[in-house]
Amino acid sequence: MITVVDLFVPEDIHLGPLLVIAPAITASFAGPLLTGAIGLLAVAAQTYIGLYFGLLSSRNVVVQIAALAGLSVLIVFFCVVRERRRRELDQVRSVAEAAQHVLLWPLPDRIGPLRIACLYLAAEDEAQIGGDLYATTRIDGGPGC
Repeated sequence: MITVVDLFVPEDIHLGPLLVIAPAITASFAGPLLTGAIGLLAVAAQTYIGLYFGLLSSRNVVVQIAALAGLSVLIVFFCVVRERRRRELDQVRSVAEAAQHVLLWPLPDRIGPLRIACLYLAAEDEAQIGGDLYATTRIDGGPGC
């Protein structure tokens, strides 16, 4: 869309540098492959704009294309790092959850004449592990009341 608008605005207005928005926004919801493809498409669009206006060999357009390509590569690199860290975090959570299930056996429904109920509430909405607390309480009509 930026490319199309740039073709119709007055020649003294250059919107091509805004093309860096495309890979930056894509990185917020997509992985490195799609982000790289959008970055490549943005570089191609910037190249087309330069070609369309006959300015492809000007230093300004060459620098814009190089800057867009460099920023796109950097954004893809950050996507790769983010994905690697996400996988590592998922693995750590999986190991911690498995350890928790091994160490914290589920409570039985009854111990002798006593009925037992339990409820697990994680300290954080996203958490499935940690922050375990066991407590007991008496209820009216229960043993020892």
